[in-house]
Amino acid sequence: GFFFRASSHRRTMSAAAATKSHGFPKGTWTDFCPEGKADAKAKATKAADALGRLQIGPLDRANAELLDKVHPVEWVAPDGIPVYNMVALGAGAGGLVTCGSTSRAGGKAALIEKHLLGGDCLNIGCVPSKALLSAAKCAHKCREAHKWGVEVKDVKVNFPKVMERMREIRAHISENDSVQRFTNTLGVDVYIGTGKFLDRETIQVGERRIKFKKACIATGGRARIPPVFKDVKYRTNATIFNLTKLPGKLAVIGSGPIGCELGQAFARFGSKVSIFSRRGVVMGKEDREAAAIVEARMSEDGVRFVAATTESATQKGGQIEMVYKDTKTGAVTTELFDEVLLSAGRVPNVEGLGLEAAGVAYTSRGVTVNDFLQTTNPNIYATGDVCLEEQFTHMSGTSAVLVTDNALKGMRRKYSDFVIPRVTFTEPEVAHVGLSKEEIVSRLGEGNFHEFKRPFNIVDRNLTDGYTDGFCKMFTKKDSDEILGCTIVGHQAGEMIAMVTTA
Repeated sequence: GFFFRASSHRRTMSAAAATKSHGFPKGTWTDFCPEGKADAKAKATKAADALGRLQIGPLDRANAELLDKVHPVEWVAPDGIPVYNMVALGAGAGGLVTCGSTSRAGGKAALIEKHLLGGDCLNIGCVPSKALLSAAKCAHKCREAHKWGVEVKDVKVNFPKVMERMREIRAHISENDSVQRFTNTLGVDVYIGTGKFLDRETIQVGERRIKFKKACIATGGRARIPPVFKDVKYRTNATIFNLTKLPGKLAVIGSGPIGCELGQAFARFGSKVSIFSRRGVVMGKEDREAAAIVEARMSEDGVRFVAATTESATQKGGQIEMVYKDTKTGAVTTELFDEVLLSAGRVPNVEGLGLEAAGVAYTSRGVTVNDFLQTTNPNIYATGDVCLEEQFTHMSGTSAVLVTDNALKGMRRKYSDFVIPRVTFTEPEVAHVGLSKEEIVSRLGEGNFHEFKRPFNIVDRNLTDGYTDGFCKMFTKKDSDEILGCTIVGHQAGEMIAMVTTA
């Protein structure tokens, strides 16, 4: 490994800034907004390009500001250097943190991205979804305000305004993940284009061949598309945030975190939401008692849960006709929906990367890594959804620090040492860290642990605030204060789980 002094690197970056390019943008997407200076034909062409190739729409001022930061309308490639200390393939949380950490440690990093800097979290995940959930919670609180003695009449959701607010927030936050910050502030060479390994130490981007000492694969994942939906105009988390009109009827395929969060939000906006799953199990990875509380609340919000398999899906004008079979009774139903959101699993982005040429093994589940996040090529690492079972933004970023520590500083940090919490931001929230009760019984056997449970309907603060649904359930080793696992379901469970995680 190696480790440059950060202070000397900062001086080098400062001196190099005047003579060497890290890449820079030309032109601006704002020219192609409705109020921009481009002609009508050019505006239509660029709007179609943004929506089709980059899956960002509509091309209003907020989305133009976003794209100027994460995928400029034109990008001049860096001058480049003979060999980089680290090259990251993919500019989501994993790739951004890998390059940022490398630069701060004094190394020279290159970042390659064919789509949008910021990856899922900024563009089609955490940021837009939480903006929508915040609006949905606001609408719900207004409707329920009478329970607190506050009268709010004629509550209406202006869905176009909700989406406009989301786009503005996303554009504002994008500065942190922008090409401008990574080139000008961090001194990272940014390449916009498709990267592919040519051999064990070379990646090609366009006509440029990039040599590296170490590399990190951080290409992420995407929504799995069930074959039955391949011929209809479905939505995924990559396109649902482009909506400008509230769907009257929304079918959600999959009852995991994405399906439940967005399903509940759209129901609170006013859509008639049906969530389909094969077994009819809501949030299957969570504690069954906690999941039941969330399911009951979502049902109160008007969400319909359907245990069924989809037999066919057909485009009928602007709607989608689904034929589905009840998995319990076998009854077959035909129903029309305005939109269908696919959230039934994820697949890793491993295609077209030239992994075979690089000596990197992979399967349908992703890139194969050891506990140090090394691939089968010891100079190439991987991080994030392309290789980890825990597909969370915070794990992509945290494991990227592990990658740079191990690859560049000669450390031997292990992924298995992480204590990994997770949160689903339904209302109420569900948070978990550590082992489940079933895992504890499997490892320790019955009688070798303690179970503690505190329902929130007997907690003074919950009673005064009006959030009495839920509980905290904790497991400890027998005759010990060692925490084995914890599930919290309730208001701000995501904040509370942090205290347990650090305990």
